[in-house]
Amino acid sequence: MKKFGILPVLAIAVAVLVAGCGKSEEFKKLESTLYASVASLHDEGMAMMNKGADLSAQLDRAIAMYDSLAAKYPKQFEGQSSDDLKAAKEKLANATTSMKDWMAGMKPYDPSMDHTEVMAQLTKEKDSITKVKTDFQDAITSATAALEKHKAFAEDMTAKLAMGMKKGMKK
Repeated sequence: MKKFGILPVLAIAVAVLVAGCGKSEEFKKLESTLYASVASLHDEGMAMMNKGADLSAQLDRAIAMYDSLAAKYPKQFEGQSSDDLKAAKEKLANATTSMKDWMAGMKPYDPSMDHTEVMAQLTKEKDSITKVKTDFQDAITSATAALEKHKAFAEDMTAKLAMGMKKGMKK
């Protein structure tokens, strides 16, 4: 048998000691901070998902009202459509699906994992939930704009129809 040199044996001993001691406080803090960021983004995403559900219900009511009025007054609604309301509803549904998919695929934080693996996993989770949150913000903005546009159109149409009825009564 060959004799091992003292330097390789010492290096192995130091590596075993360092590995046995666990992660440094700095690594633990980095992981904890990144995990807290992911958790915070998740909470924001959940709040957006709840707001999205409320907006989706408002969109359903607006679509029903639009369709009802368009059926009653086809001439006045000529050239108009509820496509933007339907598109906004679809965006909200897609964002909700993305959030649910992200939650289903999220791997829980495991402090015993290797630091490099933990940081890679948490960074990937943060990037994914950030995209979901951006999608929700876009969907909420679209839904809000469509609802405001149709509300203004409905108010204008109601005023015009009321004026028309008054003129018809005077004759």
